[in-house]
Amino acid sequence: MNNMRNKILMTLALLLTAVTGAWAQSTLNVVELVVPADWETDYSSVTAADLPGFKAVTLDEAKTWTGAPAEGNAMLFYAFDDNKINVVNYANGKEGSNGKADLTKKLVFGIKSNVKFYYTAEPAEPVAEPAIDLKWDAATKTGSFTMPAFDVEIAPIYAPTAVFATDGNLVLAPTAIEGIYAESTDAIVKAGTVAKIGETENPQGIVMYAVTSTNQATAPALSAFSADVPTAKDITIGSEVLVWYYIKGADTPQGETPTAENTFNDSEICTTPLTVTVLSNKFDIALKAANANTIEAGKATVKVGDAAAEVKEGKLTGVKMNSKVTVTAKEGYKFRKVEVKKGGPKTITIEDVVIVYEDGDNWEKIKDRNPGKVECDSKYALVKGSVVLLNGNPVSKTDVIVPDGAYTLGLS
Repeated sequence: MNNMRNKILMTLALLLTAVTGAWAQSTLNVVELVVPADWETDYSSVTAADLPGFKAVTLDEAKTWTGAPAEGNAMLFYAFDDNKINVVNYANGKEGSNGKADLTKKLVFGIKSNVKFYYTAEPAEPVAEPAIDLKWDAATKTGSFTMPAFDVEIAPIYAPTAVFATDGNLVLAPTAIEGIYAESTDAIVKAGTVAKIGETENPQGIVMYAVTSTNQATAPALSAFSADVPTAKDITIGSEVLVWYYIKGADTPQGETPTAENTFNDSEICTTPLTVTVLSNKFDIALKAANANTIEAGKATVKVGDAAAEVKEGKLTGVKMNSKVTVTAKEGYKFRKVEVKKGGPKTITIEDVVIVYEDGDNWEKIKDRNPGKVECDSKYALVKGSVVLLNGNPVSKTDVIVPDGAYTLGLS
């Protein structure tokens, strides 16, 4: 998949059948005569009945035999004619004379020490070639076997690739969910819907997801993917992330024979991952007293969780969402009334980019509030890769935002 994994084609079985050599047998079956011991005293002629399984052949057929011993003399019996044996003589593996011989059993016994005797016989029972042992690896969808001494034919069955379901022309692939805060357990994508297998309710596979930073140029390794729909739980700051996905094809159900209808190949990893903007989960608290007795003047203390917090310029910055904030009046003072209300961020639009800010923010802070929209180089604030201008002048990253300022974009 995208060079991360070889595309699997043969997901079912390899069927191997012999094309040639299905039966191990020769066209001329020749048997060596083992001379019985009792022939030593038998003066009768050798007959076909004395040769187990004997089968007569023609002289031309007999001459096709190539199994004569490379050393010494040999005699091949190939037919009987008028109670005489038709023979072909061999010396040191080479064919010599041929003719008819009137051989008695005693004579054969007497010369067996320097002559080997053979005869043509009925073909032996055919021996089937051993079955081909195909080893199938279900994990890698590959098969292997040891090549036999004959041709084989491989008949792979190809599995279709799993696909997403559709609604009209809309492909129901995963989509990004916006407005999710960092470290929340909320899903950052809407899960994709995989097509069903035929008329059943069984999906062709399951969607696998992987989350990376926006610096990831290529899909991650398959080990990084999970069937769990990704959430913002492990994203600690407001930022943009990439969500990669593919369909892991369904394997053959237990106990069923693999077919192109019940087994599916993995899809490719998406070529264009989803870009998801995760919101920062840290916010500022403005503490504004109704009189001159301020917290900064020492008239109260503030804790975030169990840790003391310092208020600067009337603000407590970077307080994580769902943190417990405690304001305690100093001894000798008490609060007549404490009001808490939601502060609303403000927005400005520079060209077509909507930017969120709060009064008093500098552009480094605005960058944190607007991941993926605002950047800062070593000196200036940038939007869409171009320097932000105020009334035609470059804006420093430490400048405080000017509400309703005439902001434009300069050169990148």
